[in-house]
Amino acid sequence: MRLIRGMAVTLAVGAALGAAAAVVNSVPLLLGEGGIARADRGTWSQTAEFASLILDSGWAWAAMAVAVGWLVSRDLRPVVGVLAGAVAGCVALIDATIVYDAVPMLFPFHQGLGWGQMPFWLVASLVLGMPLGAIGATIRRPDPVGMLAALVAPVGAAVNMVVLPPPVESPVADAARLTVWVAAAMATVLVLVFAVRARRRGARDSGAVAAAGALDDNVGGVVGRS
Repeated sequence: MRLIRGMAVTLAVGAALGAAAAVVNSVPLLLGEGGIARADRGTWSQTAEFASLILDSGWAWAAMAVAVGWLVSRDLRPVVGVLAGAVAGCVALIDATIVYDAVPMLFPFHQGLGWGQMPFWLVASLVLGMPLGAIGATIRRPDPVGMLAALVAPVGAAVNMVVLPPPVESPVADAARLTVWVAAAMATVLVLVFAVRARRRGARDSGAVAAAGALDDNVGGVVGRS
């Protein structure tokens, strides 16, 4: 039952990202500004373009796969959690890809499903979704491996801004790039802070266990001598 709920959440998250990315991409066309230069478009089109540069980027889709892997692995045994996370990452990306191409059919200017590119992205979802989902499940490990897994999404976002930055001709490119850099930096700091706290907590717990063991030995010795 838990896995069924997890898969339902996975489908919902994937569909939400795919639909949101498709809608914000279509806003200029819906407003009749598709043929206007980006810098001359209205406020709503500019806002939609900013959202598009965030939602329709590779790092956002990869982070979604990591997130659903983390979500579905809750309360599961480590091995089962990683397997469930891998499946969830794959399903979420496939779901998002199909919804992304299907949503424009609701608008009057649609040109049908993008079957030409869809097979490529479906294969990419299968190949990349499984390791990304598994990484999301690995975040739950209370050790350095879990910390490194948690850094994959923010580091990936930063790398994306270097390798494939927003197009320079977009008037909101700098704002989108700055937003991603700040979000990635904040997420990295939070991961490191939580990792340090977990390590300190583990050290305190180990010390308490050792002290309790020493106390038991001392009490046992005293009782034995008595």
